[in-house]
Amino acid sequence: MTWLAMLGVSGPAVAAPCVPPVGYSKAPPPAPLPVERLVSRVETIRIKAPLPVVLASIAETKLEDAIPPQKNLPSVTGTRLLTPGAFDFPGARRIVCLSDGSTLMEQLLENRANATEARFRYIVWNYTSATARPISYAVGDFVRTQLLTGETHVRWTYAFKMNRTRLPGVLGFVGDQLFRWWFLDGDYAQMMRATLAADKQRAEKRASKGRP
Repeated sequence: MTWLAMLGVSGPAVAAPCVPPVGYSKAPPPAPLPVERLVSRVETIRIKAPLPVVLASIAETKLEDAIPPQKNLPSVTGTRLLTPGAFDFPGARRIVCLSDGSTLMEQLLENRANATEARFRYIVWNYTSATARPISYAVGDFVRTQLLTGETHVRWTYAFKMNRTRLPGVLGFVGDQLFRWWFLDGDYAQMMRATLAADKQRAEKRASKGRP
């Protein structure tokens, strides 16, 4: 059973205009709790390309192209920046539009890089999809590390804060485990793995052509 089916949501694949939802507020996002207090999952991958090549590949890829379409999850159809400049500095905010006609807000919390490591951490909230009603917010965290072999190790953590006024969050610990079982360790884990695999393919192709 998919999470959409559990909620009775069919998720029609109809893209909506990428505009802020009705009632959009410029208020700051929720203050994220430590990941240890959230329902989280970690996926990792090793890319046969140095860190600068991996970062350059990611920088050139739009979000809607970075996440491969998934059978049981809506796809990203576009984004719209809500702050000046690019989505590359702490505080940068954008709206993300999905194929079921819903939107979500995304704000960058941290973006730093040096010769050996890069970190990109962000918060997602204000979901308009009925599918996401059990979720208060989520925090994504990419840590990319240069290895001595010339490869790059990628660790992607995605952590969810459950809405304690709705099922399954209202069930506390039991609800958290239900969410993990039906969604995070199923459809969402598949999406995370597919996204990392696509990152790997693009970066390794770039490296094979000698592109920086």
